[in-house]
Amino acid sequence: MSTMTSRWQLNASYTTEEIKQKLESLQQELDRFQTDQAPIRSQLVTLEQLMCQVEELSDFVYCLYAEDVSRQEVLDLLEQTDTLQAGLQTGETFFEERLRTLSNDERTTLQHEEASYYLTERRAIMERRLPAKQEQLIQALAIDGFSAWEQLYEQRLTGLRLPLNGATVTIGQAWHQAVHGTTRIDRQTAAAAIAKTCAAAQDDFAMILNRIAGFRLQVYAKRGWDDLLTELCEQNRIKRPTIEAMLTAIDQHRPLFQSYYERKLRLARITEPHWHDLETNTFKSDRVVSYATAQTIILKQFEDLHPRLATFTKHVFEAGWVDAENRPNKAEGGFCASFPVLKESRIFMTYREAYQDVVTLAHEIGHAYHNSLLHDLPFLEQIKGTSIAETASTFMENLVLDAVIEQSAGDDKLAMLETKINEGLKYVGIVPNMFRFEQRFYSERKQGPVSSARIAALMQEEEAGFYGNLLDEAAPFKWIYVSHFYDTGKAFYNIPYTIGYLLSNQLYSTVKQSKAAFSDQFEPLLRASGRASIEELVERYLDGEPDAVTFWQDALEPLRSAIELYLQETAGLVD
Repeated sequence: MSTMTSRWQLNASYTTEEIKQKLESLQQELDRFQTDQAPIRSQLVTLEQLMCQVEELSDFVYCLYAEDVSRQEVLDLLEQTDTLQAGLQTGETFFEERLRTLSNDERTTLQHEEASYYLTERRAIMERRLPAKQEQLIQALAIDGFSAWEQLYEQRLTGLRLPLNGATVTIGQAWHQAVHGTTRIDRQTAAAAIAKTCAAAQDDFAMILNRIAGFRLQVYAKRGWDDLLTELCEQNRIKRPTIEAMLTAIDQHRPLFQSYYERKLRLARITEPHWHDLETNTFKSDRVVSYATAQTIILKQFEDLHPRLATFTKHVFEAGWVDAENRPNKAEGGFCASFPVLKESRIFMTYREAYQDVVTLAHEIGHAYHNSLLHDLPFLEQIKGTSIAETASTFMENLVLDAVIEQSAGDDKLAMLETKINEGLKYVGIVPNMFRFEQRFYSERKQGPVSSARIAALMQEEEAGFYGNLLDEAAPFKWIYVSHFYDTGKAFYNIPYTIGYLLSNQLYSTVKQSKAAFSDQFEPLLRASGRASIEELVERYLDGEPDAVTFWQDALEPLRSAIELYLQETAGLVD
């Protein structure tokens, strides 16, 4: 395969001028929709088109921002898309108010629409909402309140600079060195720089987090919601007993997880461990993995699984859908954007020639493949919760990691095994910790603003609960640079990753037993993800009981097996 570019060309899809015109035109359409008195069926068609176009433009503008955060012109476009999304929410509320007052004839007509799942779901959600005018007021106030605080957070975080080894770096670059630095001294230096910079800015970030949480809590109170997880459950089409069963299964494995960390520390001969010692690999692979090699590794595994997946991935690379270039002024992190009008996706990440980057690339391609299975469906059937959205991506992670482990030996094998375990523990350890921290923070925020010192203490208490007495120093400022806490569009955005990871484990085990399951269960589940709850998907495609602890225990088996193999392989290496 020829070497493909590592930088996308967004202007091949839309120019900045075209985006400006589309934003203006779409805003006018939204304004007209909110006074539209057309038949309800016609309104539904118009709403679906508006939702599709708003997602396209919002995701595209965010891609423009991520590729170069220094462009003021794009910051202005981001503000316009925030306004557009608020206008769309107002339009949805207007439509939902029409749903409340449907005649029997209109209701019968809509019962047979392709959007019947969406309509049924919206009616149930409406019952938990305020009257339309009050919901519209909340949406209007959110533009310069709720959403503005999130935008301020993004600007502050991406603007933070740290002095490190004679250079000035971003938080993301420093974090990468803290976890992947060549020596422990390098990692400690980076971690100390992060702590010092975050300590100086902690009061500002605490204020932002308090304002975001305060706005959300005020809305919940006005709606009469006592359960903090109401919005999370709505957005992820999941029930609280399912989440609780999953967390119970994870907690039952804490002794095994701690045994793994203890072994890592003994092998590294670290007696006073800090947070980065648990996240970095004890075993290192000296191999530098070029971007072209990463493409080859991924394609080989995808071809072995199914030609349809491989053909799609080749197109992703050849069409230049990926921005992997390591350059200044890029946003931190990685994501996959969906363009439902173009029926395409775009993948954003920073590739630094480590195997972890290969895993990240495979993860984001999983998102893109999921999108491709949905793009030919009506848009209202493409709307999926975060948890199911993470299923295909973590499935692809497992596929690539297991292949590399099987093909490796010695320290290389142990390094890849550690990577697999660390990824799994991120989902069943770090993420549930953040989820519990966030619940406690919100509970205290109900009583008033929470100080930066108290926020840091809450984070450290949750870390201690998971790691036990292993850590001498936790990461007190994780709440600053984990952006999920500041997301105004998704409530408790972190825990869906755990749900998606464990669902993907179940699917992965099924496909490993029979490749036919890729076409018979994996793809059908993903296609149905916009019109079914987590419980329905589990029961229909995995023959499981989602509120049973045993289901989630089974989903932990791949991680459990990897840890047991690691402990076995390293037993003779400890004193």
